[in-house]
Amino acid sequence: MEEENKISFWKKIKISIFGLEEYQKLAIQKVGSSIGYLAKLMLIFVFLISLVITWNFAKVVNQVSSYIENEIAEIHFEENTLMVKPKDEGNQAIIAEEDELLNGKIIIDTGDLNEEQVTKYEEAVKGYSNGMIILKDKIIFKTGITAMSTTMSYQDISQRYHIVKLDKQDITNMLSGTMIWTIYITFFITMAIYLFIIYFSTVLVDALLYSILGYITGVFSRLRLKYSATYNIAVHSLTLPIILNLVYMIVNQLTGYTIQYFSIMYMAITCIYIITSILMIKSDMIKQQMELSKIISEQEKIKQELARQEQEKKEEEERERVRREDEKKRQEEKKEEKRKARDENHPQPEANIR
Repeated sequence: MEEENKISFWKKIKISIFGLEEYQKLAIQKVGSSIGYLAKLMLIFVFLISLVITWNFAKVVNQVSSYIENEIAEIHFEENTLMVKPKDEGNQAIIAEEDELLNGKIIIDTGDLNEEQVTKYEEAVKGYSNGMIILKDKIIFKTGITAMSTTMSYQDISQRYHIVKLDKQDITNMLSGTMIWTIYITFFITMAIYLFIIYFSTVLVDALLYSILGYITGVFSRLRLKYSATYNIAVHSLTLPIILNLVYMIVNQLTGYTIQYFSIMYMAITCIYIITSILMIKSDMIKQQMELSKIISEQEKIKQELARQEQEKKEEEERERVRREDEKKRQEEKKEEKRKARDENHPQPEANIR
């Protein structure tokens, strides 16, 4: 396997959105690196969403402060129990809804309620983007971001902020003084931690499910990919849907605008990215194999040409050797002929025998 390439966080975002042809680089990353990338992306996501929620919360707090001043006769909090008395003596429950800033519903009822009545109030705020139910011993709130209710008991709030006793004037001063910034900061940090846990765990599970789709796509396209590679592809395929979801949620919180089938679009974009990236990896591998085959073919041709040249060289050397031997033999024959001719022209004298 190729050695893992070090790619910066912002480079990964760019490749994840615009560089489908480069997904092979992301596929070979370590799974831990991909999870770290997802964690950084979700930190940015949660930070911006928490800012928007805190902004809306601040507007709600201002409205609640004004509402308390004008509509509430008495507020008393002691021993983890809240009592709210409206100026209109005829109504025990106080209901505020469809406000331009709130875009939701607030119900205040600090009487002795049974579970059925509390459930009824919870059902009443389900149809709104934001909702708050203030009861005798706890507060229940929901936002369009979480789409689920969160309950906080006054006992927990009292212990956390060391609140022993409050009345209407104390609450009015708290909501309009410098302490309100402490509340906003605490709310922002709490919301950011809560949303990070929820959304990060959710996208990890989403990546796991989409990686199965990637693995199946690889099997059908006859592309042998490790599961870790398909998981990495799934993680980075979620980048654009997450960013679009961020934009949508911010617009929804600020304007109340909703897209009915946004979740389907979220899924569709992710699936398109996964399938397309795997098919492009398959196409790249086919091209690489073709180029490799071409290189091997060229190398074979070169090898054959070198062998032919070597054979021709050997044959030429053999012919040269034979030529030299023939030349040497002819020269020796010529020398022998010259010697014989010399012997015939100059015969040896006969011996004098007495």
